[in-house]
Amino acid sequence: MTNTPSKKYPAYKGSWVQDFLVALVFLTRLPIRPNFTFEMNALKSACRFFSLVGLIVGGVAGTIYVFAAFIGLPLVVCAILAVAAQIILTGALHEDAIGDVADGFGGGGDKSKKLEIMRDSRVGTYAVVTLIIVVGLKVAVLGTLSDPLKGFALLVVAATISRGLIAWALYFLPPARENGLGHGAGRPEIMAPLTSTVLIVLITVLVFGPQIGAVALLSGIVGASIMGAIAMRQVGGQTGDVLGAIQQLAEVCILIACLAAI
Repeated sequence: MTNTPSKKYPAYKGSWVQDFLVALVFLTRLPIRPNFTFEMNALKSACRFFSLVGLIVGGVAGTIYVFAAFIGLPLVVCAILAVAAQIILTGALHEDAIGDVADGFGGGGDKSKKLEIMRDSRVGTYAVVTLIIVVGLKVAVLGTLSDPLKGFALLVVAATISRGLIAWALYFLPPARENGLGHGAGRPEIMAPLTSTVLIVLITVLVFGPQIGAVALLSGIVGASIMGAIAMRQVGGQTGDVLGAIQQLAEVCILIACLAAI
């Protein structure tokens, strides 16, 4: 998550370019090596560009979806390939997170036990069932669409909004631990989530227009808010896993709501 310190690299200064690169390094597995050193707390500024990373992830997945449809593959196969592309591109970062949250919240008796389970690398029944439902819903929605271009638009918008909302989760939710990603990132200044929101709105309206765009944004906010409220009740705030779970639930809510609207 952090760039290896080196004397030949300048220090992180929080420029727009640097923040975008930090966001890419954190949210994807793209082979990017920033020419500056940074620590985890760079995320509180870099989170303003999480939505742009979502645009890239959704754009790649959407392109694969459309291409697969163009060569004549059934849309359900196109959907599986698109979801697989997202998972590969992000290293299953958010899928792993929502699985850990499901195991922790479902299997732990108190806060400390829940957090302990969430850090355990082993996968439990709650995680398996949750991932089957989440991935299955994504494939089902994308495999139901009649127009591949709508699938492209939906993949882009869902990925953009759901990742952009992580900035607000960092702003509103306190860290649940005294260490780890959530604590290390720190609380961003208000301009970071506001910048993220501006980018979300611009991208969503350009892709979907104001009406469907509003449906996508509101459904994403609902999904993120539900996960945030559950996390506050269960562990008293956010962790890296909670942030990933927020992204996943927001994305699924956007896909379902937009399928009904379009």
